[in-house]
Amino acid sequence: MAVRNKKKAQDTIWVSLDDIVIPQKTKASVERDITQLEKMRRDFESRKQMVPVVLRRRYDDLYTVEDGRHRVLAARLAGESHIEAIIH
Repeated sequence: MAVRNKKKAQDTIWVSLDDIVIPQKTKASVERDITQLEKMRRDFESRKQMVPVVLRRRYDDLYTVEDGRHRVLAARLAGESHIEAIIH
């Protein structure tokens, strides 16, 4: 009998966008992809379900982005205050 690997669904929390740090160098490279950012901004504004971002807690209780830099920036552009995240 075949056994499937079952991944446990990870819990998500809502994190303030003010608590998420994106280094300026990384931010500049992501902002160059204006087409993708605009599409994601519209998705946030229309309340489309988005995949949670993956964050890592820093020593100063802020977070860095491991996956989802475009989503974080698009959420900021859309005027959101929080984003759904998985914390590693």
